[in-house]
Amino acid sequence: MMHPKTGLTVAPYVPVGQNPRPDAASNRRTAFAHWLTSSDNPFFSRAMANRLWSYFFGKGIIEPVDDIRASNPPVNPELLEALNKDFVESGYDLKHLMRVMVLSRTYQSSIGTNVWNADDRTNFSHALPRRLEAEQLLDAINLVTGSQSAFNGLPAGTKAGQIPDAAATGADGFLDLFGRPSRDTPCECERSSSVSLGQAMALINGPTTDTISNKEGRVAKLLATNPTDDQVVEEIFLTAVCRMPSARERTEGLDTLRGATNRGEGAQDLMWALVNSPAFLFNR
Repeated sequence: MMHPKTGLTVAPYVPVGQNPRPDAASNRRTAFAHWLTSSDNPFFSRAMANRLWSYFFGKGIIEPVDDIRASNPPVNPELLEALNKDFVESGYDLKHLMRVMVLSRTYQSSIGTNVWNADDRTNFSHALPRRLEAEQLLDAINLVTGSQSAFNGLPAGTKAGQIPDAAATGADGFLDLFGRPSRDTPCECERSSSVSLGQAMALINGPTTDTISNKEGRVAKLLATNPTDDQVVEEIFLTAVCRMPSARERTEGLDTLRGATNRGEGAQDLMWALVNSPAFLFNR
């Protein structure tokens, strides 16, 4: 880049540490990456630790995660510093940092509260339920129903989480309706996790119902094996919410199967109910 006043080539410059001096034959992007993850840069590791924490816990230690400044301090400075130090000492190993977070007691806390932390949404004293992101939710629905959404210009079998950019369309606008970011900026604020009436209607009476009733879908293939009613209820619960039904849920599931016009519709109704339940829609 040329300086508009002097006409001279502008030398690379970084906010802190040694300025990279790539020669004409080297890659400036590589030089920048080396500075970004060097001990000269105190910002990268701290920002990355905070951002990764927000992905697992639904909220950053510094919130919003894109607003790191002196006047917006972390809610737990010691925690952020410990994560930052561990990340640097691991050689900026993201898998290591993820492992540390998910093996922590904090991550393994339930959404249940007590009289001391019921109103806490700051100190990570309990898990905060949050709706699955748009791509996660669509892939989960496809996995449970045994269907596959098609996206324009992408190979068959592409998952929503594998879409390279926001230009890909398909699934009747499901991803945009559920808050997929446009990726115009790198800001996390582009993604929306809000819940709307339109989303509820799409789940209740939208493409989801078609995937459940698909003749090549999971319900149809399950019934083709001629299982007992009890086995149908168990399989649908295991598939949708990854657990066996409780005694009450088993009874209600059997009542749903036996009270329907035919067995297939009963099984579809049961799966539809579970897909629309908070246990399926929210990370709890």
